[in-house]
Amino acid sequence: MECCCTHAEQSKYLSVFPHLSAMIQDIPVRPCFALMLAFSEPLAMVPVQGFSFYNSDSLSWAFCDSSKPGRHVPPNSQSWVLRSTTEYASKVIDSMGPRKPSADALAKVAEELFREFQATGLNIPQPIFMKAHRWGGAFPAISIGGDDKCVWEKNMKLAICGDFCASPSVEGAVLSGMSGASKILGCLNLPSGL
Repeated sequence: MECCCTHAEQSKYLSVFPHLSAMIQDIPVRPCFALMLAFSEPLAMVPVQGFSFYNSDSLSWAFCDSSKPGRHVPPNSQSWVLRSTTEYASKVIDSMGPRKPSADALAKVAEELFREFQATGLNIPQPIFMKAHRWGGAFPAISIGGDDKCVWEKNMKLAICGDFCASPSVEGAVLSGMSGASKILGCLNLPSGL
């Protein structure tokens, strides 16, 4: 069984396995905001494709999204994604409540995060596009997979995989998926050499 979805959606698919569904629903998560920026020209004053913020209360990292392999980038433009700190996101969500944020609230978050980006001293110009997005449950606060890096139900030949099983990152999700695939392949009794 393979399932690519959020923790809440996964628990819905696993409702026939109540103990697994409950396990996933109970994973505490950490929120964050993402800020998408598009500029009319590349940020030549930024000499790297990504960096972390170590002295910011609101920004965690910035990455040049245009630098990803295979991206079609219009000439003389560049896009960046900034991610907030968990603490900043928690503070904002606490003040606005758990409901879906309004366009005005997201615009305020976008302005605050962009001002912090400009505060790096890199002379960042005004973007031609700017949009904030709230991830209420962006990152799991704990990992439930243990050494297996997945939740393995051998009797059902069911592997539950995701960042919440290994570590709160894309790498954690990939490692969890590889571990789950290995568990399933081990049950297939395939001839060696395949």
